[in-house]
Formats: sequence, structure tokens, C-alpha cells
Amino acid sequence: MKYLCTNCGYIYDESIWDKDEWIKAWTKFFDLWNNYVCPICWEESENFQEIIEEINYLDKDNLIWIDLEHFIDIKKLDNWNIEVLIGKWELHPSWEEHKINHIYLLDEYWDLVDEKFLSTWEDPVVEFDISDLDEYIIIARCSIHWLWGRKVEQ
Repeated sequence: MKYLCTNCGYIYDESIWDKDEWIKAWTKFFDLWNNYVCPICWEESENFQEIIEEINYLDKDNLIWIDLEHFIDIKKLDNWNIEVLIGKWELHPSWEEHKINHIYLLDEYWDLVDEKFLSTWEDPVVEFDISDLDEYIIIARCSIHWLWGRKVEQ
């Protein structure tokens, strides 16, 4: 299981050994010490949310209002680079309580190729190098509405 710090976007992954915090792999989140805090921003553990790994894929012809702000727009800059913008007609909000935390580039096998971390007030616009990819998947993590994805075949 994975748990998201709702303040900064840090993810506690039970399957990973955290050598900095001296937490063994497979330590359950609810087995952590009582005063566990986020190692990045010191947010208390009760402000973490379980991540449910459900990805919403958007069909550009069948959108509802909430989808519009999560629409993954991809512009080809050249044969090797793309620009990814989150939002259909205007960019996704970048407020403290509602923002895109991360944008991931995955290959066709769902392996992580690159990821961009966004801070509060930073527009959800990033560039990725896709020179080695025939197919790729872009995933955007919204602090409120979870994961949004788009698969692209070149």
C-alpha cells in the first residue's frame, strides 16, 4: 500500500526500505510509531491518505466538467520532445489545496521513464524526452482527484 502526504505530495510506500528514516521494507503504515511525521514537510501521519491506484483515462470526445481540468494535452516540440499541459482550455489549478503534484512518463511496459514534481503555484506544464519510446503513458496526480492518464502510440 502507498500513502500520500496531503500537504507536500510525499508518498510512503510500504514495499520500500526507507534507509533515511530507518523503516524496513514492508512496514505497514499503521505500524509506524505514534508520532510519525512526513520526512519532507513534517505533516502528521493522520493527514496522509491511502492511494488507490485507479487511473482515469480520458477520451477527448467524451468529457465531463471535472475531466476538463485533468485533460492531458500533449504537444510535440520536435521528434524527440513533448510538452505536457494539464487542462483542456485552461491549465489545472495550482493552489495549495488543489494542484497537480506529479506528472509521470511511463513506457509501454509501465516502467517509469521520468517524473516531474510540481510545487504549489507552479503551472502543470512539463517537457519530456521521448526519443527512445514507441509508445508511452502520461500520468498526472491531482491532490484531490487522484490519477489521470493518457496513452500515446507514435
